Amino acid sequence: LDVTCVPPPNPPSNDDCVDASQIVANPDEFCTNITSGTIYGATASTENNSCGGTANDDVWFQFEAVSTDMAIDISNVEGDTQDLYHVLYEGTDCGSLTELFCSDPNQSEANNLIVGNTYFVRVYSWGSTPLQDVSFDICVFNIPPPIITDDTTYTIVELVEDILIDTDCSLVSNISFSTGTDFGSTNGIGYFEANGSSFPFESGLIMTTGDVLNAPGPETGTISDGSFAWPGDLDLENAIPGLFPGVTNNASVIEFDFIPIIDQLSFDFIFAAEEYGTFQCTFTDAFAFLLTDPNGVTTNIALVPGTNDPISVLNVRDEAYNDSCPSVNPEYFGAYYGNGGFPALTSPTNFIGRTVVMTAMADVVPNETYRIKLVIADDQDTLFDSAVFLAAGSFNIGELDLGEDILLTSGSANCQGDEVIIDAGILPINSTIAWYADGVLIEGESSTTLSVVDTAVYSATITINDTDCSYSDEVLIEFFQLPQPSFPSPSINKCANDEFMLQVDVANINDLNELTFTWTLNGSEIQSSDSNSYLLSDSAEEQGTISVIVTDDVTGCSAEAIIEVEFYENAYCIDLPQGLSPNGDGDNDCLILDHLDDIEDITRIDIFNRLGVKVYELNEYIDQWCGTDQDGKKLPVGTYFYIIESRNQDPIKSWIYLNY
Repeated sequence: LDVTCVPPPNPPSNDDCVDASQIVANPDEFCTNITSGTIYGATASTENNSCGGTANDDVWFQFEAVSTDMAIDISNVEGDTQDLYHVLYEGTDCGSLTELFCSDPNQSEANNLIVGNTYFVRVYSWGSTPLQDVSFDICVFNIPPPIITDDTTYTIVELVEDILIDTDCSLVSNISFSTGTDFGSTNGIGYFEANGSSFPFESGLIMTTGDVLNAPGPETGTISDGSFAWPGDLDLENAIPGLFPGVTNNASVIEFDFIPIIDQLSFDFIFAAEEYGTFQCTFTDAFAFLLTDPNGVTTNIALVPGTNDPISVLNVRDEAYNDSCPSVNPEYFGAYYGNGGFPALTSPTNFIGRTVVMTAMADVVPNETYRIKLVIADDQDTLFDSAVFLAAGSFNIGELDLGEDILLTSGSANCQGDEVIIDAGILPINSTIAWYADGVLIEGESSTTLSVVDTAVYSATITINDTDCSYSDEVLIEFFQLPQPSFPSPSINKCANDEFMLQVDVANINDLNELTFTWTLNGSEIQSSDSNSYLLSDSAEEQGTISVIVTDDVTGCSAEAIIEVEFYENAYCIDLPQGLSPNGDGDNDCLILDHLDDIEDITRIDIFNRLGVKVYELNEYIDQWCGTDQDGKKLPVGTYFYIIESRNQDPIKSWIYLNY
């Protein structure tokens, strides 16, 4: 007899508590951090266990709590059995752990944990069969809060006027509704809030074929509220292909008239259903938004984007969760919380599947009366409820939207003085618009666009003439500051023998970033640096228009300052004439020293004849010597010498020839 013996496999590395594999707990509801495991070859452990099943093939994991309420999820179980069991312990010593709970389901909820403490998870197969070859994934994640629902705070009229539409205009009327409470059953219309969950809408109106109070998550199993006494809706049956007259039940309905003041109606919604998964191939729980125009033509505007397909379980589904039928518009299916999908404990609602956020839209004629009917119902039975969630304030029939704030911190702000156009959109018929800056009316502005160049809170108010309807919006537009450069004077005189340092001041320099100063002379660049100064040398004959452009290196905003420079070749900018003819003809009658107003520093002049005898002197000289001595007598023809003294310069010596 030939017998081949197969040795048993080696136990997994985490066969015992002391070698427990580390699980990194996820701080959110998503299993981003996953640890893989197997029980193949595992042996029994010595730690206490009062739970069901036979722990003859247990393996161990440990994690540090990052939240007080966490969940354990065992998924992708493959091998000899699907029936795994797990136990949660707390403690630091494997020999003295405290058992917290047992779980036969592969997903469990651990509450009242201590953040930072270590917890152990023991996983084994339920049965006693030895050497079962089973692999799996395990993750620990934070349990998110569910949505909350309420059917008492708001009346259905208030849900329409104050929650769904939320407009200052009285443009809604003739509201009617019907739900389970009208037929001795549950209430299918109410209010919801995200409550800090991952649900895409912060709040809004919920319509369901069951009980709105059973809509909050997590997904805990099928909800099938509502009785057969609660009827369906014929209009819905006529609007949805695949539905037949009389087959629907548990219809929740809201209808109302409205007058749009813009040319397009829109609102956001999510469809959710318990039919997803098991029954998504056969049951078409559905809803419709039936819009009736002023001519009495009714259209369902709850359509799959880009198609004429009404939204239902049959028209939006993913075969990943039931391969008995192909996917239909799977890109619009949002989330599934059953087998193969997200962990059920992470669902913010008690519905197993839902679509992505979609938008119902329709072209409308402003100032005309329309009627809309919102309706949802079960197909064929009263089981496996569905719901439609409508986002608060999204029913847009005339709200003003000036766009997002443009802030310095956003990186999209403009420089002060650059034009920004604010657009209020299309002005409704028989209406006016008024614009304000920081609450002050901007006179003369009546267009739907406004050009602005300065930082302010800009607002617009549209008023429908001869009504009590007006609505407003505001937007903060911020501009980066421009540098404010300036020179002490608009012009200077540059003398040939002097250096002169041009310096530009920036009044708001403390409010700016690093600056670059770009200097040009008559349009040609002569210097670019971080210096606010430019040196006119004592030799270069630089004259004309000097410009400096000051640029904020971070914002790119810039501004310019200009100064005119006139160059004088004579020393100290003083013209020194070489001849004098005081004959009364008005030409060279006196010794005139030009540009005294510019330098204003001459203190004295002394005039000598060719023998060195002083013949004239005067303090604070301007133009007083006209060929006479100190007593006013005419001096003879000849050459004379003079010395000009000033406060800030060395004395100037020169000669002049006197002739009549």
